[in-house]
Amino acid sequence: MAVVMMIIHVVVGIGLIWMALQQMSKNVELGGAFGGGAAYAHFGRKKGLDTGEKITALLGVAFFVTSLLTAVVLK
Repeated sequence: MAVVMMIIHVVVGIGLIWMALQQMSKNVELGGAFGGGAAYAHFGRKKGLDTGEKITALLGVAFFVTSLLTAVVLK
């Protein structure tokens, strides 16, 4: 059981890292270095989360849960 939990935890962790890096690529342009968030000031702020942000949040919660479950199983 401990091996299965560790494998699941590692897979979720790799997925979380990959999705976080995908989110960072939005602000890589030159405008991101000088406050790229101001682009929404003229047309209104972006509302809600897009699909990538929802997946990142879900993976973050899953990583937290698998961290706790792995700690309990390995104890």
